Amino acid sequence: MSVYYVDGQSQGNEQNSLPRKAKIAIAYAESDAVDRGKFRIYWQPIGDRTNNEAEYYALLKALELIAEKTTGKGRGNIGEALVRSDSKLVVNQVNGEWRVEDEKLIELSNNARDLIEKIGPVRLEWVPREENLAGLWLEGMLKPFSVERLRE
Repeated sequence: MSVYYVDGQSQGNEQNSLPRKAKIAIAYAESDAVDRGKFRIYWQPIGDRTNNEAEYYALLKALELIAEKTTGKGRGNIGEALVRSDSKLVVNQVNGEWRVEDEKLIELSNNARDLIEKIGPVRLEWVPREENLAGLWLEGMLKPFSVERLRE
């Protein structure tokens, strides 16, 4: 099972007068038994976004990566994909356990649900911050064997 850890970060989120600088990271591993030194990082700057928006954008980008990997392949050969996030808000909203009230997040949540339905078996689960490889990389606490900046 492929595993994707997602995280979003918004610097300047607490300052309403200045534009924020947000970026996302996706840590990818071939299996659930992740060696902390053997995963890939995909990252991308996403501009002026809140922390919650950045978390959603990271999930959406991971779902796009999953969709690219499954294009033209029988889903049965790929198996289930697992996406892990330390954002309880995103995980619980997309999984339908919490209501989404913010207009921007409603659209992002609906987009995530639509993509999950379209690409097949994807499980979204919450992990503690210290287990989120994407978040640890954003904080400069982990070094992967491969880092790739995604095109905007």
